[in-house]
Amino acid sequence: MMPPAFRPVLLSAAVLVGTSACVTSSSTRIPPGAVVLRFAWPQTLSARVSHSVFNGDARGERLYWWSLEPGEGATPRRLGVEPGASPEAGLAALAHPEMSVRFDAEGTFVGAEPPADSAGQAMLEAFPLEPEQREHLLRTLRASQEEAARVRWEQRVGHWRDVMLLSGETVRFATKMWLGEDSLQREEVEAEERTTFEAGVACVPEEGDTRCVRLRVETTPLHALHEDDPCERVHSRRTFELVTDPQTLLPYLTRAVQEDERVWCEADGTAGTERTRQGEVFVFTYGLQPLPPGTWTRREPGSGPARSHTRP
Repeated sequence: MMPPAFRPVLLSAAVLVGTSACVTSSSTRIPPGAVVLRFAWPQTLSARVSHSVFNGDARGERLYWWSLEPGEGATPRRLGVEPGASPEAGLAALAHPEMSVRFDAEGTFVGAEPPADSAGQAMLEAFPLEPEQREHLLRTLRASQEEAARVRWEQRVGHWRDVMLLSGETVRFATKMWLGEDSLQREEVEAEERTTFEAGVACVPEEGDTRCVRLRVETTPLHALHEDDPCERVHSRRTFELVTDPQTLLPYLTRAVQEDERVWCEADGTAGTERTRQGEVFVFTYGLQPLPPGTWTRREPGSGPARSHTRP
């Protein structure tokens, strides 16, 4: 059995968005006020990626560096990821790390490269396991990591290519979701997914560039699990938010949150309620690259962008 601590902090697949109810750009007419989201990443880019994770009062943050390599013909392009210094990793160290991915010219996910090391891999190496069992768990871990990378790509890019949405309107979509605490107690239930769209959003907070759009997907069950039982009722809400450039689908922010409520009865008949909230936030800052060893940054009041200095 896999160690309990090995379980990822977040089940990102739970907030995967469905676009079956969205209108695609294949329509002959584009209504006034509609925006069509296009995939058009540049040939090269660099970015700092901040990955924040929370679960109740527990927090953590990890930093990564993106580096996009130019593609050649039909060869898949590679978005390389390097881990950065993360002094406050905390809870984020237990979440799936950001991984290098490959995608084609249309923005279709092709594959991912498992990280050289991770908290999950370190746990496997620390436990006294038979070689065959260790290899099996390592394959399971790598498959889970690739699935996490695919889910993130779909959330950020894949599900939104050539999708047309109207600002202020809500798109409703019938779907299903899992409710319950673990694989033995969970049940799949009917749910509704609601997608809202807002144009003219600042790509970066407190900056004047408002070419971005905000997409928000909220998924809730049509009925709570064991709705008629006051001692076993379970409810949940999952939201996913994306701030992106509609002309390129370069993401600037993603936020995934899962909120659960469980009601049970004590031995004396009194009811208890437990509410939990967990999630993760990615912030993408473009044009930044890792600083060479021995440098540091300082932002002086009124001086504009941060300046780099070399330590003596």
